[in-house]
Amino acid sequence: MQITIVPIEKVRPWTENPRIIKTKDFERLKKQIKELGVYKPMLAYEEDGKYIVLGGNMRLRALQDMGMPEVELSIVHPKSQAEKIKYALSDNDRAGEYVEQDLAELVYPHLQEIDLGEFKIDLGEPVDLKKVVEGYGPNTDENGASGGPENGAVRCPKCGHEFVPENG
Repeated sequence: MQITIVPIEKVRPWTENPRIIKTKDFERLKKQIKELGVYKPMLAYEEDGKYIVLGGNMRLRALQDMGMPEVELSIVHPKSQAEKIKYALSDNDRAGEYVEQDLAELVYPHLQEIDLGEFKIDLGEPVDLKKVVEGYGPNTDENGASGGPENGAVRCPKCGHEFVPENG
């Protein structure tokens, strides 16, 4: 991987990004960037002289909206669509979690300096990607049970492509 700074007009969002951001969270993100700056490069690959962002699409939108002339990118070289997806998932993966009491004790003495409304934390349980995909598999009934061909073939609800998982 290499870190590089490029003109923002050469950077594009990944059109297949399944993530969205609510307006209030987008405004909160821009406020955080204004106050703290950008301290994490976006994850991107180069294609036809442009850079496609796999990780940091919301930051890209915020920086474009704020009129930033250039951005810092961490350049990766995915060899397949599956690898692009893995980079995108990894960039947004919830590997750690907060210890609620420790977090409260850390922040409490600084309440006069920290606007708690500017930060959104998640104390919930992470959801396994396998469960999400299985929930949208072929012949999924109202209880989430999935039937389907004996060979385990799955049809993508977005494009209709049918594939057989490696373990199917």
